[in-house]
Amino acid sequence: MLVSAGIILVVGGLCACAPLFKRVSQSLGRALSVLGFIVGMVVLIVAVDYALRFNFLSGAISDALAATSSPYLKYFLPAMIVLGILLITRPIRNVRWASIISLALGLLVSYFLRTLLPSLFTSSTVLVIVFLIATLAIYTLLRFVEDLFDFIGSVLAFPPIAIAVGLVNIYFGILFFSV
Repeated sequence: MLVSAGIILVVGGLCACAPLFKRVSQSLGRALSVLGFIVGMVVLIVAVDYALRFNFLSGAISDALAATSSPYLKYFLPAMIVLGILLITRPIRNVRWASIISLALGLLVSYFLRTLLPSLFTSSTVLVIVFLIATLAIYTLLRFVEDLFDFIGSVLAFPPIAIAVGLVNIYFGILFFSV
């Protein structure tokens, strides 16, 4: 196994408890948020690997769960997923990425239609209309996803919830170390 579940749960839990460390030092809280973003991506990748039973990164998790007698350790996966979402959405909650991605995808749609079907799209007016329709459709979908991330991120970034999620994941990480 490339990634130890206990280590990433404890490190992720400490990063989730960043609101506690912000009171001590503002720069420490920011550093934990940046580290938490990276750890959050690793946590979600390992959680997906374990949930889909690829066992590429999470083979030892299955072995540890089979060897344990703790009845609570089987609930680590939902806590791990919530931790990953919390750590990823904290720094990108205020970034407006839907407009940038929809603009780029609208340009790509126009370009590919012009390249693949040159006889149909000879007029630049038609390409502009295709660009606007594609951009608006993609923006509408991505804006919904962006608002959903913003809502989830603001709920999970509320300090008592973030600290509780962090402490639960530290607990699960310690349970993995004890197995």
